[in-house]
Amino acid sequence: MAKTGQIGLDNLHIALRENDENIKADTALKIAGLVTADVEIDMYSESLYADDVVADVVNGFSEGTVTVELLGLSLDEYAKITGQEIVKGVVVDNVNVVAPELAMTFRSLKSNGKYRYVSIPKVKASVKGESFKTREDGVEVVNAEIEFSIIPLSDGTWRVRADEDGKEVDAAFIKSFLTSFPQSATTVSSLSKASKKEVVA
Repeated sequence: MAKTGQIGLDNLHIALRENDENIKADTALKIAGLVTADVEIDMYSESLYADDVVADVVNGFSEGTVTVELLGLSLDEYAKITGQEIVKGVVVDNVNVVAPELAMTFRSLKSNGKYRYVSIPKVKASVKGESFKTREDGVEVVNAEIEFSIIPLSDGTWRVRADEDGKEVDAAFIKSFLTSFPQSATTVSSLSKASKKEVVA
């Protein structure tokens, strides 16, 4: 199979998470205007010594972030992401508000015309302030930037990915990927079976 590269990005979705790590019903939100999404992971590496030599090396997940750049962010979207209250279109930022736990999905167009789908099951957001600039001779658009801290699930899962043209990938599962926020191989399996039943029905 020929190698493919990533050439596009769209369809950012978020949803609120319950304390039991389930998705809160009716909270999924599509956020338009996705410009970039940079996933950065820090891994730890520890050498274990015995008899004056390295006996083993232990590697693992330390921390990770998803930095998202958007072509603007509405106050409704801001409130949903940060947990700040919005009343009649007015947001009052309060330092005592704790950002909610969210689930995130998006997709990236590959050079062969197919998509790679990405789910980050659990994140917390930090909006990196706002920049305002007077208009000069030319027009300069100031984008919004949000940093999402990745929180691994209790089973250690921190990301789920699938290529729609991948071997044995269920088409019905891919169709629901962005709004079902898959979080494990078990979830993928059960969602695929449920999707097949819906299609047959």
